[in-house]
Formats: sequence, structure tokens, C-alpha cells
Amino acid sequence: MATTSSYPRRTLQPWRTNLIRLAVAAAALMLASTVCADRVRTTAGIGYPGEITGVTEKGLQVRVGGSERVVPFHEIRSVSADDYPKLEKAEELFGQGKEGDADAMKRAADLYDDLLAPGVPDWLRTVVQWRMFGVRVRSGQVQKALDAYLEIAQQSPGLVAGFDLPQPKEGEHEANKAMLQQVEKLLRKAPDAPYADALKAFRVSLLLLEGDPEEILEKGPLEKLLESDDPKVRTNAMLRKLELLLAVNRVDQAAAWFEEIEASDAQIAPAELTYWKGRVLQAQDKPIEAALAYMRVPILHARQNPSRTAEALWRTGKALEAAEAPAAEAGAVYQEAVNDYPGTTGAQRAQRELIRLGAK
Repeated sequence: MATTSSYPRRTLQPWRTNLIRLAVAAAALMLASTVCADRVRTTAGIGYPGEITGVTEKGLQVRVGGSERVVPFHEIRSVSADDYPKLEKAEELFGQGKEGDADAMKRAADLYDDLLAPGVPDWLRTVVQWRMFGVRVRSGQVQKALDAYLEIAQQSPGLVAGFDLPQPKEGEHEANKAMLQQVEKLLRKAPDAPYADALKAFRVSLLLLEGDPEEILEKGPLEKLLESDDPKVRTNAMLRKLELLLAVNRVDQAAAWFEEIEASDAQIAPAELTYWKGRVLQAQDKPIEAALAYMRVPILHARQNPSRTAEALWRTGKALEAAEAPAAEAGAVYQEAVNDYPGTTGAQRAQRELIRLGAK
């Protein structure tokens, strides 16, 4: 009996040893996966769990398993890291802010500010600067957006290639002139920087407000931008030229140029294209057609660009008034701009129209 009972003990011992080793290894793997986990999720829904190791000119660098991946910033939906719990909450609020929640965007900005403590890794500082740039753009803080853009550009010039600078605001002459001096100084210092064309396009936008449109057209700064290797710069230049032609009342040229834009391969958002179609129709003294074009923006693309949507609503009201529609119809779209897009230039203009119309 002793002989038979010892046999199983000898054969089971290695099995027990291997089982313990496997359990220890599994526990170690689970522990490693739960300690200091970072996560990057793309706009396509792909998640990269691992360790964020740095930032390159092309994007955020993540070690997943034994390999390194670089996720371009324009493909990133959200970033989180267990070591920085505020980051995940800030990213969640930023997403809500992009959907139009102004309070969520403000709270996100506060959390991002808190993350910029001394000693944080470079990748986190860059992520926060990138997000703060988006916050400034969406909240209409043009000067602060420009400052954030330039800070990132001077640290990592390639990273700002996909960033869109906001449009400067009408009426803020001192701020616009200060930004114009800032941009011109930097362009003199670094005329061939990777972000130079984007700054030149922003400079044209400032000159549209603070300069002479005829002079800009004659001197031709836009022509060089129209030949840029950057498709975004070319597209922006095409729209700025259209804006200039409308500003100097060259209506036929503007209409012909708009047709060229429509026929081109420029990647223009549908909301922008229909907005500018409305501008051309308005200049051609076709108020009903212009109003119909403008209204496509809030109906089909309301949240694509809240500032543009608010302006489209304001221009809809102006076109309806020009068409001698009942004042209540114009007032209704003015009120929509005020109610749904507070803080935008379009809402401010619409509020002035409501006061003029005697609305309470």
C-alpha cells in the first residue's frame, strides 16, 4: 500500500509546482497591468493601453506591450493616466464642452490648469497645452489661443500642423493690432518655420479687420498662400480671398471665385461652404436665397462650429429683413442665436438687432 500511495505524490508534485508558478506569474502580470496604466483612445474608437513614454513631432508616443506606437494628435479622442486622475475628468468635460456645454468647458480648463504643476512629464504638459489651445479657440479667447499655439509651435513645430487658429474678432482693434505685431515679429524671426504659412494666413485675417482690403488684394500676400504645400493653408487662403472680394464689393469676381472653390478639391466643411454661398447670394442682392443658404447651417450643422452657426443665424435675420419678411420671423432667428450660442459674436450682433426691433 505504501508503494502505491507514494506514486501519486511524486507525480502530482511537479504539477503543483507549475500551477503555483503560473498563478504567481498571472498575479504579477495583473499587477503590472493595473499599476501606472495609461490609455490613449482615438477618434476611430481604438484604444491603446500601456505607458505613454513621450511626445514626438508626429504625436503621442505609447508603449503597448513590447512595441512603440505614435498616435497623431488629430486622431486622439481622449488621454488618461492613473498617475494623473484629473486628466481623465478633464478629458471627459472637454468632450462635453465640444458638444456645446460651456460650463463643462470652463471646468475642464480649470482642471487642465491644475495639471500644469512643476515636474510633470513633457508629454502631459504638451497634452494640456494642446487641450488648452482648443479651450481658448472654442471660448473665443483669440489672444490666449494664439499664445498657446505659439508656445507649442516653438517647442515642437511639427505638432501645430493640424491646429486651426481662430478667427480674430471684429471691433477688438487694440487686441487685433497687438496680435498683428506679434505675428509679424515672429514671421520676421522665423520666416521658414513649419508653421509660418499658418501664421501668414492668420495675419491676413487680422489685416482684413485692421487693414485695407484693396491693398491686401493688390499686394498679393494671398497668392503665395494659395500655393502652399499645406492643404489647410490653401483652403483658408481661398476663403480669405473670397472674403476680401466681398469686402471691396467685387461681387461678380466673388461669385466666380466661389464657383472655383466649389469645383476645387479643397476640403471645406459643409457648414463653411453653405455659409459662404449665403454671403455671395446676399452680395448679389438675393436675400431669400441667401436666407435659405444660411439656415442650412443651424439646421444641418449646428454644432460643427458654434460661432459660425450664430453668425449664420444673425445673417439669416438680416436677409429676411432685406426681403421684407415679417419682423417676427427675423426676430425668431435672432433670438435663437442669443439663446443657443451665448458669448459668440453672432449672438452679440443678434442681441443688438433685437433691441433695435424693440424686443424685450
